[in-house]
Amino acid sequence: MSWMNIARVLKVLALVLFLTPWLVVSCQGSPLVEATGLDLITGDVQPSQDSPLGSMMAQAEVDAEAPDGTTDQDEQQPGGGVLEDGRWWALAGAVLIGLSLVLGFILKPARTAALGAVVAGALALVALGGGMAWTDRAFDAQKREALQGQSVGDTEMDQFGRNLAAGMVGAIEMEIRPGYWATLAALGLGVLTAFMAMSGAALPKITVTTQESQSSQ
Repeated sequence: MSWMNIARVLKVLALVLFLTPWLVVSCQGSPLVEATGLDLITGDVQPSQDSPLGSMMAQAEVDAEAPDGTTDQDEQQPGGGVLEDGRWWALAGAVLIGLSLVLGFILKPARTAALGAVVAGALALVALGGGMAWTDRAFDAQKREALQGQSVGDTEMDQFGRNLAAGMVGAIEMEIRPGYWATLAALGLGVLTAFMAMSGAALPKITVTTQESQSSQ
């Protein structure tokens, strides 16, 4: 085992963690829309099946499906358009992780390969971290636009409509799930171990001392 092999295992783990939940949009704690890292890449963001509201959204989406099989998901799913727009950074992160693995194998000598793996892995961290921050801000901006688009009349009915819309929009939140943080953690450790390989540091050796060897001493 070497630092570089450990880095490769961690980066493969980071790719596998793209299959775990990364984001959930909920209303007062009831999941509406969920997305894994892979869902963000493909743009296939689906209503959650873990709550009655999510199931109702899924049924509404089926009922609203056009004859040609298409559905306007941006209108059907709260935050759906923002999550689908996340494909650029999720895909960039996955591609850079894969590139980091490839460079670790094909570049020569070993320290050059480790350097390539460190650079590509670090860029993947930037893409995933910056992309999630962008998605979070875009989601908040979408909520503000929904409030600003309400009627500006001064009648009691207009005021009631604004208050109702504000309550509904305020109840919708986007939460980053542990799967995303685990992906960043595995990738970060992979970059760190690749850096250790680049620096030429020796992997610590663990010596196991048995009772027999102690007694002979």
